[in-house]
Amino acid sequence: MTASPEQRRCRDRLSRRVTGLFGSDGLVRAPVESRVLESSLLLVLVDDLVPAHRARDRLARYLKHTLDTAPPDGVQVAVARAALDGGAAGAAGVDAELDRFGHFTAARKRLMFRTLLAALGAVPWPQVSWDSYAARGEQSWLQVEMTALKAVAAHGRGCPERITDAEWSTLETVACGERIWEGNHLARLLALLALRHHPVLRAAAVRGTEHTVRHLRADGGLPFITGMDVFTTALAGLALTATGQTEHPVLEDAARALAALQHDDGGFGFTRGVLQSDTDDTAYCLEFLRACAPGRYAETVRRAEDFLLAQQNDDGGFPTFAHGVASERAMTAAAVNALAPSLRCRPALTYALRHLTDPDRLALPPESSWSRNTTNAVFRTVLACRAVGSPPGATVPLRERMLGHLTAGRRGDGGYGHGGAEPSDPISTAYAAVALAHMPHGAPGAATALRGAVDFLVAHQRPDGGFTSVPDQAGPRPLLYDAPALADVCVLLGLAHALDCVPSEPGGTPVPGGTGRTPGPGGTGRTPGPGGAGRTPGAAE
Repeated sequence: MTASPEQRRCRDRLSRRVTGLFGSDGLVRAPVESRVLESSLLLVLVDDLVPAHRARDRLARYLKHTLDTAPPDGVQVAVARAALDGGAAGAAGVDAELDRFGHFTAARKRLMFRTLLAALGAVPWPQVSWDSYAARGEQSWLQVEMTALKAVAAHGRGCPERITDAEWSTLETVACGERIWEGNHLARLLALLALRHHPVLRAAAVRGTEHTVRHLRADGGLPFITGMDVFTTALAGLALTATGQTEHPVLEDAARALAALQHDDGGFGFTRGVLQSDTDDTAYCLEFLRACAPGRYAETVRRAEDFLLAQQNDDGGFPTFAHGVASERAMTAAAVNALAPSLRCRPALTYALRHLTDPDRLALPPESSWSRNTTNAVFRTVLACRAVGSPPGATVPLRERMLGHLTAGRRGDGGYGHGGAEPSDPISTAYAAVALAHMPHGAPGAATALRGAVDFLVAHQRPDGGFTSVPDQAGPRPLLYDAPALADVCVLLGLAHALDCVPSEPGGTPVPGGTGRTPGPGGTGRTPGPGGAGRTPGAAE
């Protein structure tokens, strides 16, 4: 759509604000806000292990205030009530919340939270086989979390022999170091909950708890993870390059900083100090480095491509963390967007496209995953369709399906929300704007919906040029956590794609007279990469 002067001013003010987010080290600092789940678990640990600690009152005040003024989902409310009231809570909220979560991880999440509530005295212990706690082949922190929960359940069910010395050693390593292991407060807390029952390691749990309370935020609560600096930096870089600022000095610094954080396996993690690689962050970093300086970082780009290629499953799709784990639509689209410019990756892309366009999968609604917004999966899928480009017409049913979802999900104010009856918010709307901007020329309703989405975003810009949105990221899925910097970054991404964007003809070719800019978040006139964006994995499943 052709931008009005007001819309350009909105985008340009936001662009300057996002540029200011980059630090002297080249990274965007993206801390995460306090959350009820982690704060509740830390309160339990403080009450048990260091009851006289001054952090006890701060945690209790944070929890009571949050439950009174902005209660989260039913899972977290149940855990908080149990922590505050000594177990006087039920699991109805847990089941209701997870029943709405149509995801392959739902059964494991029920076990996770029912075990937690049982440990707090709120419900009976789940009577499941011990193998139910296994997480072999999964990401590092999920394996630790499930081991910790198994140890907690083994104590509660009177079967301490179920935990091996090696498992106890792993939990001690995670819980008691000076550094927050893998930037994951939740994994550390669960390990501490288990260690407090060990006759020898209880002293280590005391030390670990005393160290953890040092990480309380100003509001008295504890966040889920330490931050999302790598994820947010890559996404901010893609948003800025999509506005045409390819030579801005902050982008060169950001590229250098991200390249230095590449893991030995070629992948990237969600923040500095995290060793677990994932598809999502690797795709973003790969796109940004290719868009910013492909020649300078050719080896980094090649190794990132190799990491993604090794992730691809036998069904053609891509998981988040490890080959062999269930493929996900948003991750598959992200990998397609990142790999599309590479000729050597074309066979993998063809296979991934068959996965995305499979009729059985096409019949399913877009997933709500690391991002609780279905518009996240939609826009990444639309960009993947455009990135592949051929064979002509192969992606038409998929794009039509995505447009139908956007048409049905549009709110009366022109914006988009997480789903159901939830109100519009800037991040959800920005994701939709990216998808709508790259619908084929003449797609029914796309132009009108795009104008409405942009108008919603412009109307919600704060006087300081920034945006405030409801949380977008989920982890452990489906629990939300808030990284406030993402509101500005995601909206800039949406506006960069939407304003002055030239739609495509039905076959995916840009309309004559177009800008020549690539369709992806990191698209620039000099870079063939298609791009994708949005999710975050979040840090834990």
